[in-house]
Amino acid sequence: VALEVVAQIAAGLTAIQKQHLVHRDIKPSNIIVCFEGDRIETVKIIDLGLAKGIAEESISTVGGFTGTPEYASPEQFAGVGTDIRSDLCSLGITLWEMLSGKLPFQGSPVDLMYQHQHAPLPEQKLENAPPPVIALLQILLAKDPGERFQDPVRFQKALTKVKEAIASASKLTAKDLRAVADQFPQQSPKKVSKNHAFHWLLAAAFGLAGLLLGLFFFSGRKGHFSTQEGAEASPIEKSIAVLPFESISVNKDDSYFADGVQDEILNNLAKIAQLKVISRTSVMQYRADAKRDLRQIAGALGVANVLEGTVRRDGNHVRVSTDLVDAHNDNTIWADSYDRDLTDIFAIQSEVAQKVAARLSAQLSLEEQKGIEAKPTNNLEAYDLYLQGKQLVTSATLQSREMETNSKAISLLEEATQKDPQFALAYCVIAKAHDYLYSDRFDHTPERRALGDAAVNEALRLRPDLSEVHLAEAHHLYFCYRDFERARVQIAIAAQGLPNDPDLLQLAALVDQAQGRWEKATAGLERAATLDPRNPDILNDLARNYACLRRYRDDERITNREIELEPNELGAPLQKVLIAFFEKADLKGVRAAYEALSSSIIDDRQVTAWRIYLATCARDFTAAEEILSRSPNEEVWFYGALVRRRILALWLEFLKGNHPTMEEFGQAREQLYREVQGDPTDAFLMTALALADVALGRKEESLQEAQRAMEMLPISKDAVRGPKTATSVTWVYSWADQPELAFDQLNILIKVPGWGLSYGDLKTNPGWDPLRKDPRFDKLLAQLAPKE
Repeated sequence: VALEVVAQIAAGLTAIQKQHLVHRDIKPSNIIVCFEGDRIETVKIIDLGLAKGIAEESISTVGGFTGTPEYASPEQFAGVGTDIRSDLCSLGITLWEMLSGKLPFQGSPVDLMYQHQHAPLPEQKLENAPPPVIALLQILLAKDPGERFQDPVRFQKALTKVKEAIASASKLTAKDLRAVADQFPQQSPKKVSKNHAFHWLLAAAFGLAGLLLGLFFFSGRKGHFSTQEGAEASPIEKSIAVLPFESISVNKDDSYFADGVQDEILNNLAKIAQLKVISRTSVMQYRADAKRDLRQIAGALGVANVLEGTVRRDGNHVRVSTDLVDAHNDNTIWADSYDRDLTDIFAIQSEVAQKVAARLSAQLSLEEQKGIEAKPTNNLEAYDLYLQGKQLVTSATLQSREMETNSKAISLLEEATQKDPQFALAYCVIAKAHDYLYSDRFDHTPERRALGDAAVNEALRLRPDLSEVHLAEAHHLYFCYRDFERARVQIAIAAQGLPNDPDLLQLAALVDQAQGRWEKATAGLERAATLDPRNPDILNDLARNYACLRRYRDDERITNREIELEPNELGAPLQKVLIAFFEKADLKGVRAAYEALSSSIIDDRQVTAWRIYLATCARDFTAAEEILSRSPNEEVWFYGALVRRRILALWLEFLKGNHPTMEEFGQAREQLYREVQGDPTDAFLMTALALADVALGRKEESLQEAQRAMEMLPISKDAVRGPKTATSVTWVYSWADQPELAFDQLNILIKVPGWGLSYGDLKTNPGWDPLRKDPRFDKLLAQLAPKE
């Protein structure tokens, strides 16, 4: 009966394909079976509401899919193009359920995404199914669409052979079925471009406290180089860098005000989808002086046009002068001067943005024009405080997000909200400052996170229509809750009004990484880097992305760009060493890299952690202990967890081959245990405790803690951090005399991206020593070895 049902569904899919459509939601509830007595008369496919043309662009969330997760194909989860082969995959899942009464994969949407894209088929669940049917399912449910039946006609021919094999009790393998299918003419599915326009199925704006109100569709743009038909300028001509405006006020302390005017004009232009606008971080180094070479600057930033300006504030009066220059020939395209009351500053900023857009032949939608003309506040004192606070938060981000700077910014911004309680944008920046202090563990407390909650919720209450508010909510959900699904919804809403915002693109890419959408994450970060090419934070995320993918040449390319920008401040020599180490286990340059580090970052907690790690891999325990003892930080990073120095000292003592005791390290262990109890959701703290316990000989306790850590943060829940947890847990298994469990994890880790394994780590890290004599270890090591 099940085979008869799927045969008729396949016939329906053939009709759908002839109309150049894809159903995208084949599942039991969308299938009607009509009986004539005990005989199946007809089978009908219903609900074509999600069907789309094969050549159309996807309607999906950023990197998401439309359909039902339990029945979705791997490519639907990936957010790339789908064709009739996706429907055949969903048909296979439906057949599986008819045969076994259960789905092949179950769990949360994130778990399902990982299983559909990576997990092998649980064929043991089909123990009562005939082998020819299992062979059929192996093809239907192949991860790669190219490995499936390429159209319903081929599937029907294969299905006929399956029925014949069952009737004759003959053997039929997946290879046999592919051979049968390949004998028939193929109706090749039309390829769908992976560079889809941003057509997103969106949740409507969250109301107070993030309540989801509804769903709606909107059409986005095709990217920052696209133009409308008939537009006068070519795409590259619609690109601009808004350089820092020169402050010519008598009061030299007013420079932040000139920066604020420039920033708001830049932000207004970035709301226009047809323009490519370079972000603030990348232009701020080009401050006005006699040596400013506009042609060279435009070339470095990849734009055709440059906007310069001056600002003079005198009491309640302001004068803004602007000059739009064609960088190809240094000719002025447009210039103007605005001499008005200070209360008109927002109108000036709006007018400048709209005139620049008109000169560059960029057409504004009604929503874009409305966004540009909106006033952030009617209180100029509040606005003044907002500009100062926002500038501090930006500078803190580029200076390791220091506690003092962010705290001062919060104070200024809260004063701004006291002067104007309706100032939603100020609440957004307050939330971001709290997020940084919480996520970077300067103040990783429930109280700090609650302050971020309050700021975001107030912004949502005041202006649920603002894209910036939804971006702030997404930022808060990602950094403080690691809630990727809700963050993705907020990003999609924000993208409607911020089509060219590199911060949004960067955050969307981080969410994509966490959910295992590495291809989309890479594309998003690369695009963010074109809009903000001199932003070290974006470049660092992009380099780390390539490191997670073990794409070391790309990692090196981006790291070289970082070195060009900040040869001393980013620890770039150490970054270069890490690439060579990860790829080839090359530790030769480590000493030179240490010497090249600038004094301003030598004691940075992350840099200290890397220095100790590399010294440990070189088995120079004396150097590792010396670095630790000289660090001024009471807490150090220990494989994802921020712990007391004594815990790392315990681990080093253990790796040296000694036997640390509770008498020596018991106090540090108990303090770590109390921290775990205080934050029971932190998987990294749990793995740190497990490593401490295995080093102290408490093997049973360490195994229990390792298991809890894996349950808290599996790879399916977080594709970036999950592998790091799994790596630490694998060490626990190794040292706790559980080699089979360790190799089970290793076999997974070498196949997935993320903060997990590299060739250099597996070859040199003493943490793997208990496994080195097992022949399986060398085989796994060879799989990661560089391919010369």
